[in-house]
Amino acid sequence: MRKDNRSTNKAIYSDHAVQSCMSLVGILCVMGNQVRLCSQNDLRLDYAPRTICQRFVPVRCDNMKGPYNESTRTEVPCQSKCGTSHEDVDCPDVVIPCPYSCGTEPRPRLQMKTHTERDCPKRPVPCDFECVGCTFTGTKEEKVRHREGSRDQHAHLTALHSRGVGQETDRCKEQIKDMKSTIQSLKDSLAEQSKHMALTIKAMDGLKRTLKEFQLKAVTQTERLITLERKVENMAEKGQMEKQRKEANMLKEQQESLERRVTLLERAGPTGGVGGAIQSQSQNDRRFALMDAQCAEMALRLQVIETANYSGVLMWKIRDYSKRKQEAKAGKTLSLYSQPFYTGQFGYKMCARVYLNGDGLGKGTHLSVFFVVQRGEYDALLPWPFRQKVTLMLLDQDTGTRHAVDSFKPDVSSSSFKRPETEMNVGSGCPLFVSHVLLETPTYLKDDTIFIKVVVDLEGLTQS
Repeated sequence: MRKDNRSTNKAIYSDHAVQSCMSLVGILCVMGNQVRLCSQNDLRLDYAPRTICQRFVPVRCDNMKGPYNESTRTEVPCQSKCGTSHEDVDCPDVVIPCPYSCGTEPRPRLQMKTHTERDCPKRPVPCDFECVGCTFTGTKEEKVRHREGSRDQHAHLTALHSRGVGQETDRCKEQIKDMKSTIQSLKDSLAEQSKHMALTIKAMDGLKRTLKEFQLKAVTQTERLITLERKVENMAEKGQMEKQRKEANMLKEQQESLERRVTLLERAGPTGGVGGAIQSQSQNDRRFALMDAQCAEMALRLQVIETANYSGVLMWKIRDYSKRKQEAKAGKTLSLYSQPFYTGQFGYKMCARVYLNGDGLGKGTHLSVFFVVQRGEYDALLPWPFRQKVTLMLLDQDTGTRHAVDSFKPDVSSSSFKRPETEMNVGSGCPLFVSHVLLETPTYLKDDTIFIKVVVDLEGLTQS
């Protein structure tokens, strides 16, 4: 059928006899040599149209000789009357060429999208130094030429980026300085509050002594009343009895007055100055804890920036060994994580994990050291599973010649070395790395500090 002999939408009618004949002919799909039935009218077309838009794309008659071209196809208009913009823009089954002209065969738009996003060799990709400000975009070949010819530019951008990191570090230091100043002010305020608290407690002690004196007076008055009542009972003369009764009533009134004063003083304690001082101190404690946490967070961020290593080597200094080991024994902090380190600017992200009181077979007797693969920013560009040789070391601080060393090559079937799906994989290493007896000698433990070193072999890795 020729292009200029297309039927209009209004001229198309369903003819069951023709449909029956057509079903026996078998019209081949020009896209993949497949025969499918159109769900709309049972005609054999090159694909079954989607229910959202019943568009029939080009169909070739099986009896037509020669190659497929514009003169040997026909097209049934879209029944939803969406117009040509659907085919040009939205329809996932319209065959289109590669927008980057890489030479691949035309294919349906949905498949072409997968091609352009994953496989197309001419798809524009950004420069590896985009993170430091390079704006180049081009094919992989152009990217290689750009990288070779722009070394000076990249070095300049990297220097500017490093300067920016340095400025950010300076800002962090200033913020930490301000935090420390604020904390010092809070400490001074807390000291002042403590002085007020001491004065309040002293006043409270005086109040307690006064209350005790009043209680003793009340007891004395009660004893005097009992004595007077007995005297009244023994008096024979009416005048004497009346006199003693008045005296007894007066003493009762004094006792009741003292008891009321004691009650008021007891109530004043928890609602007066002491309660307010305690509440103020509690508020200051919370503010101090918040500021201390913020200061610790800023210090940690600064430490990560300053200690980041991109050569596959971790040097980890663990201070306060005795205290941290005791916390591990008590179950407070069983393990410690190091700062992250990398195999390159765009390489694997890793860290070390230690159990000072041991883990598994080494619990209570050995230092356990493990290597951990973490989720990084460039994991999609790296080969998986992780295959690099790992060396764990406890450094000799005495002569520098007797390091405790253990090395291993990753088991590629272990989940510890697959591409991380969470923040980090399960660690792999040595539960029986070094015994506590050996570790806690002057060779490895000095000034209550030990040094752990981890070296990752970079052989076979492409350095960016």
